[in-house]
Amino acid sequence: MAEPSLRTFQTTFPASTTRVAGMDWAWRDTDQVSGRVPLIFLPGAGGTGDVFYRASYAVASTRRIIMVRYPALTETGAITAGLAALLAEIGLREVDIAGSSLGGYIAQTIAIRQPALVRRALFGNTFFDASWLKAKISRETVLSTPSEEHLARTITQLRTLPEGTPEQIDFKATMLALVGPEQSAETARASLAAVLSAEPLQPVDLPADAIAILDTEDDAVVDVATRTAMRDRYANSAHYTFETGGHYPSLLNPTA
Repeated sequence: MAEPSLRTFQTTFPASTTRVAGMDWAWRDTDQVSGRVPLIFLPGAGGTGDVFYRASYAVASTRRIIMVRYPALTETGAITAGLAALLAEIGLREVDIAGSSLGGYIAQTIAIRQPALVRRALFGNTFFDASWLKAKISRETVLSTPSEEHLARTITQLRTLPEGTPEQIDFKATMLALVGPEQSAETARASLAAVLSAEPLQPVDLPADAIAILDTEDDAVVDVATRTAMRDRYANSAHYTFETGGHYPSLLNPTA
């Protein structure tokens, strides 16, 4: 089967919406009738779970994949609690979980708070301590910026992205299709504020062989010291480091 476009993928696996704790959570399930342990994909602050559409399509024949779109929550604690409630509402008692950036932090938090729920975890392009970003960006400034202004700045940045390779073209088109049209202005701002609310985490208490760390050498968002700290914390777990892929290897290096 030929690899689909983002739109084809979204049509093939339509999104559902579940209201938990007063917030609407959108999620996409590639195999709702399956009894297989699902793999939960958690995105970063930019975009939705659909940033994983290539990875999801690649394994959809053998894995049940659930991709999540966060509601407009400005605290990581609220996102974690909402996600846990969503998974319970769906009826999931055991999951594999893979998160990128903010999603990697949320994945760690879920594994810490509900270790019986998480069978295996992959933490990608992420952190357990957001100090490096807090030193650059003020959470108060983010929260005081009108959401439409924040979104406009983000879209302007996305429109200036290079288009030198097929992967860069797809990345730019995917992000512009998601940020604004599907990730609302309020949610885009809230997700960045949530990253800046993150407090340092304790280590995840799963077996070393149940954890994997993924990062990229050209990640312009998560700095080298923070990436190194993640690898050092989980020194006995599997590590995957790509030379390229930026902060979104699922789109910028999808065949790695």
